[in-house]
Amino acid sequence: MKQLLGFAVLTGPLFLILLWVPVCLAVAFLVGKKVIKKSLILKITGGLAIFLIMLLLPVSDEIAGRVYLNHLCETEAGVKVYQTIELPTEYWDEDGNPLFMNSRGVLDMEMLGDRFEWRTQDIPYVKNFVKIINLKWMLYDKETQKIIGEKNSFLRHYGWINMFSPAPNIGEGCRDLLATNQNKDIFEAHQISIEKKFILQMFSPSTAQDRGEK
Repeated sequence: MKQLLGFAVLTGPLFLILLWVPVCLAVAFLVGKKVIKKSLILKITGGLAIFLIMLLLPVSDEIAGRVYLNHLCETEAGVKVYQTIELPTEYWDEDGNPLFMNSRGVLDMEMLGDRFEWRTQDIPYVKNFVKIINLKWMLYDKETQKIIGEKNSFLRHYGWINMFSPAPNIGEGCRDLLATNQNKDIFEAHQISIEKKFILQMFSPSTAQDRGEK
């Protein structure tokens, strides 16, 4: 029973497409026969063009949203570091590895003395034909009252036809696009590496530590 429900959830919108196909064929046939008063080749070509246009019309927002999201993820998504904070010796082990970050690149806010906090922003980026949101995660320094670094990403809402699914998904983000057709373990390892590099751009050993001073 669960498998049948899962199949219904995934294929729900496809039934609408299947119902739409005969409508497209009928309109294309009528246009080719009644409107195009030329040769048989032009009738067939014109009818085929009408069929393809009508077939893609219900999912045009889905196609446009996916293409534009891919463009934003490639050109504007990523990380920015505005300031590097020097941390003293007790925040690093003997090999110079950070003690304030775990193996997955997650900050230990408690060890940092609650000086820093992640702040998030969801900013509407496109609100018309397609809906895309700009997602920001900003590391805020309470002591200086400044943002020292931010992660920038995008999320698109699926097209209108997704609303007819029994369990509609909200949408997909840059991470989803990057994970497509990639080995899960390799992808996760790459993302962890990016997170660690980002953190180590924002935090470094103090200058005194580098000189071996106390």
